[in-house]
Amino acid sequence: MSRCYRLFVVTTGITEEQLQKICSEQFGWEGQAFSWKSEATFDGEGTLYGGMSEEEAHKEIYEALKKMNSNAKIKTQWTYMEDLPYEEYGDDFD
Repeated sequence: MSRCYRLFVVTTGITEEQLQKICSEQFGWEGQAFSWKSEATFDGEGTLYGGMSEEEAHKEIYEALKKMNSNAKIKTQWTYMEDLPYEEYGDDFD
């Protein structure tokens, strides 16, 4: 069973190019890395397979980025896209 997520990664000490390579090429997330001030950020979407948890996926990405720079600061944010809350407005249908 797979689950679709939005992945947002914020780093310092990692370049935009390094972040793109890890997230997209190594782990298969579709998205774009960009830089702002001293941070490199990745915003993308992808799927977790085989019961992998968000924390397990974070650990894989975190460790791959730490290999590039052990002093880097890394934070990931996971949004489960298949069951988002929503509000509905308008007329009721019978």
